[in-house]
Amino acid sequence: MNDAQPHAEAVAVSHGKIVAIGHAAEILALKGADTKVVDFGDKVVFPGFVDPHMHSSFSGLRPWLDIGPFSVPDMDSARQKLRDAASKLSGDQWLQAKMVDPSIMPGEPFTLSDLDSIAPNVPLFILESNGHVAYVNSLALARAKVTKDTPDPPQARFMRDASGALTGRLEEAPSFYPFLAVMPQPTAADLVGYFRADLQDAVAKGCTLVHDCGIGAAFGEKDLALIDAVMKTNPPLRYAGYLVSTHYDAWEKLGLRPGERTSRFTLNGIKAWADGSNQAQTGYQREPYLGSTGRGALNYQPSEIEAVVRKAHMAGWQVGIHANGDAAIDVAIDAFAQGTSGEGGHQLRHRIEHSSILHDEQIVRMKELGLSPSFLIGHVHFWGRAFQDRILGPERAKRVDPCRSALDKGLRISLHSDFNVTPIDPLRCVENAVVRDMKEGGGVLAPEQCITPMEALRAVTIDAAWQCHMDHVCGSLEVGKAADMVVLEKDPTVVPAEQIHAIKVMETWIDGQAGYTA
Repeated sequence: MNDAQPHAEAVAVSHGKIVAIGHAAEILALKGADTKVVDFGDKVVFPGFVDPHMHSSFSGLRPWLDIGPFSVPDMDSARQKLRDAASKLSGDQWLQAKMVDPSIMPGEPFTLSDLDSIAPNVPLFILESNGHVAYVNSLALARAKVTKDTPDPPQARFMRDASGALTGRLEEAPSFYPFLAVMPQPTAADLVGYFRADLQDAVAKGCTLVHDCGIGAAFGEKDLALIDAVMKTNPPLRYAGYLVSTHYDAWEKLGLRPGERTSRFTLNGIKAWADGSNQAQTGYQREPYLGSTGRGALNYQPSEIEAVVRKAHMAGWQVGIHANGDAAIDVAIDAFAQGTSGEGGHQLRHRIEHSSILHDEQIVRMKELGLSPSFLIGHVHFWGRAFQDRILGPERAKRVDPCRSALDKGLRISLHSDFNVTPIDPLRCVENAVVRDMKEGGGVLAPEQCITPMEALRAVTIDAAWQCHMDHVCGSLEVGKAADMVVLEKDPTVVPAEQIHAIKVMETWIDGQAGYTA
């Protein structure tokens, strides 16, 4: 991923840094008496992969019941899995479940009476895979003391039917908090274990850097303390991240500033949210969703988003704004244009996270403002058919994650998992961007937006590291950078594109030390 030296045969490493790279004979001539020589044979070495958008706040969900599309085929199967689990619980126990997604799981969505029959004796809390919608039964509502007369929290909704009765559906994170407050919570030691396990899973997929796009979203300062605890004790990879804008005053009181906290943990930005999820139909659209009069909603007023941008930018923080719908992207671009004006240009590599429904004129504005998109490319593979046939319609669906258009107009892009919306798996992300196949029903979504394997690989290595302000450390194999490498069984630029995701990760190295071996 170094344009000046795109290929090499060998690399020399000293004290975790790359000191030379080139022909094998040249590099072996540097060998000293204590040098360890590692021969990868016919395997292929790339810079370690980067996932530029994931969430540590999901680590606490690791033991929750998985009823999502990667584990069960449909909504009826999810219901049965819930019933089986509920039958084994009693008393003060809660049934906590995750990953359900009615937009791509055949069957009827949950209703309150439905949830009450599934778990009649225990409170139930279910989080959709997108993290923006949850469901609760009547026992959970009672435990949280949420009634039909309870006002909606700011920027969130306890959903009601036409008569004003609660439906059991919750939209946006502030509506979850009354339930989280009365649910049993994992211990600090449990959370450390879950978090380390998530990071180790990422290392096994070839990641040497992951970027958290929401530190503080679950438990404020406690989220940061959890990451600190793990990253201070032999962490398995590098970690960088955004602090949530909703706790900005608390971060200021703690004296936090952009930069390293440890050699492998860096704080680099502030995360804001413009809207919700397109598959949950809470993303804010220019036009109504297919077969609906609803356009989704903004989570904050444009002036509030602009104020966050201005304050963070002036303090030297990079800003990432979550924006899924095209109207939300309009608001995000405007916020950057107004919130950073007169400040010497965009040297902070501000980002629009997901940028899911992105039009050409928006790409042009982003280029003018120095903004870049990070695409949740799994939207194409896992939700492409749903967007095309049931949520957006075929024309708008062509604008989902338009990687080709963005690259052709000069933007640097990255590809991410949004873990745990989709699993951390950079090679799967690469294949999704190259092939753009739809898992449901087959076919290709907007083939004109396909990119090459090398372009997609850049989007999970050097360009992703650049977006995270970490390209001085990693993202390419160059002299002076960390010896962060992934060893692949086969070359993803050579195998048939449909086989990229199946390439085996043989080893992952960080700072010149093997962190994972298959």
